[in-house]
Amino acid sequence: MTVASIDRPRERNVPKPVFIQARGITKSYRGVKALRGVDLDVHPGETLAVVGENGAGKSTLMKILSGAVEPSGGELRIDGEPVRLSTPQEARSRGISTIYQELMIAPALTVLENVFLSDLRRGRFGLLDWDGMRREAQRILARLGFPASVDTTAKELSVAELQLIEIAKSLIHRSRLIIMDEPTASLAKEEVDNLFRIVRELKSEGIAIIFITHHLHEIFEICDRAVVLRDGSYVGQAMITSLTEDKLVTMMLGHAISEVQQRSSSAVRENEVVLSIKDLRRSPDLQGINLRLRRGEILGIAGLMGAGRTELVRAIFGADRVDSGEMQIKGKVGMFASPRAALDAGVGLAPEDRKSEGLILSLPIGQNITLPSLGQYAGMLGLRLGAERRRAGELSRQLNVKMASLDQLVGNLSGGNQQKVVLAKLVGASADIYLLDEPTRGIDIGAKESIFDLIWQLTEKGASVIVISSAINELLRVCDTIACMHLGRIIRTFERADFDLNAIMLSIMGKTAGHTPNHNDSRLEAVRS
Repeated sequence: MTVASIDRPRERNVPKPVFIQARGITKSYRGVKALRGVDLDVHPGETLAVVGENGAGKSTLMKILSGAVEPSGGELRIDGEPVRLSTPQEARSRGISTIYQELMIAPALTVLENVFLSDLRRGRFGLLDWDGMRREAQRILARLGFPASVDTTAKELSVAELQLIEIAKSLIHRSRLIIMDEPTASLAKEEVDNLFRIVRELKSEGIAIIFITHHLHEIFEICDRAVVLRDGSYVGQAMITSLTEDKLVTMMLGHAISEVQQRSSSAVRENEVVLSIKDLRRSPDLQGINLRLRRGEILGIAGLMGAGRTELVRAIFGADRVDSGEMQIKGKVGMFASPRAALDAGVGLAPEDRKSEGLILSLPIGQNITLPSLGQYAGMLGLRLGAERRRAGELSRQLNVKMASLDQLVGNLSGGNQQKVVLAKLVGASADIYLLDEPTRGIDIGAKESIFDLIWQLTEKGASVIVISSAINELLRVCDTIACMHLGRIIRTFERADFDLNAIMLSIMGKTAGHTPNHNDSRLEAVRS
């Protein structure tokens, strides 16, 4: 599909009314253009996907629509009237609400207090009308399928329940447009199904939804139309019924992803085991783990939430103490006493929560990259700042970090580029065993391709990688071996020649489809040896 074949909003003759029109929207930050003349129409009662790679301009455009930032140029119209949305409060008064991926909930307040926090109602004599607010909150939350009492404190609730509070806040404000930023990122399948049910009900009442997600299948399940941005520019739009995933990816990236070649296992050195674990236990999360990792191997860990995947890599890295078991790293026996000891031994962890555990968001990119390896730049009179900066520049180029400069705050990078900075830290610390916990979570398809390429490049140079991912298809693509975890145990492993999606799915659910793990099973025996 070429860009020319996709209608621009101003060229479409759509009889439906338009709630919001954006024309020629631009935004620059210190000379860097985040948006370049973007057009957007939002119609009542539609679910609109705004898609693009990290850094395409989606977040900036949504911040402009929600009043969080003002555009450098262009025009916004609501119901045909030119408007200037200079604050979130002003956007809310115009019927626009935003539900961010980091939910705006006060954990110490009750559900009722959170719902009305920005819109407290008053009755006679100026007193707060708690009875009226309670009735309205209960009515709206019951419609959303909210299971708890409005008197429950927010800190007692799940992410899915907190998200329902955010939706309730939007409905309290009589919103005509609800912007949902990565709303399914932390939800289980049943919770996603409930969210989609709510979205469809809101659509039927004429409420527009802008839906931002990195999961392409969700776009095809819930959205009516897609608008694509790339490098801050408008690329095109199309009705979902006229698109395929391949066409949408081509619009996002500007090129098609070539057919995936089956990864060769030639990098794997069969007889060189760099990591061996025997009967590793940490109650209640790890129940006798047996595992081995070979030089040049990419070992995937598949499992459902609560299976113990994150707990396993944290134990390997020395972040959590274990109750018992044996670990051997490159011939040396013993558990690491601390993450520093693991790094000194060449073992690096890219944690699941890169923002709070993998990076210091308030520091520049360059300082984040060299943080684990500052000892390399120590001189007689302090740090050799020139050498440190040169090395940070080399690593950022090696990992293709898209940035304005090394002095840019890492918190201002896209998710994919933040993940590259985390990997650059480990490369700079001379790691040769990488523990990657959900390395592609929250990043777009183009950034995922870059991460996959980096993983393959590392193993070609002799490094070994353990990858945790909730996306089984990603493990099937990138790994040489997949170990399936269930309730703290590895119950089955698959070599690449035996990869079977259905069997892997059954295994992570604790079922083995006629395969009963036992001491004579050659696959399990291999990881025990």
